[in-house]
Amino acid sequence: MNEDQFKESPLLTVRATEVAGLMVVAVEGEIDVDTADDVLDAVRLGFVSEGPALIADLTLVTFFGSTGISTLISAHELAEEHGKKLHIVAPQRAVRRPLQVTGVADVLSLHDSVEEAVSALKPVPSE
Repeated sequence: MNEDQFKESPLLTVRATEVAGLMVVAVEGEIDVDTADDVLDAVRLGFVSEGPALIADLTLVTFFGSTGISTLISAHELAEEHGKKLHIVAPQRAVRRPLQVTGVADVLSLHDSVEEAVSALKPVPSE
């Protein structure tokens, strides 16, 4: 498993790894007005990879408000521009609840774990 660290600051750490041929961008810390661009930069770089999708792992995000929501909407739009899918891993209430309340969860593919997101992206064998 190859891991690249994009950004580390007191508020945010962003890393990229490849899991089962898919790029996973893991975000740890706060997604706010000071860190949103760093998250989007990592997502942009992730879309350069060859896989059909990018998984944004927000499991370790500790603060997520309106800027976080806007960041995920922008990431979703970037995915569409690149002809790729964006899957979000957000098992904790702090991230998932704002997405549900605003209706953004209806547009995004939300998962409870990276493994679940990877499984959702694997083709189903025909019988």
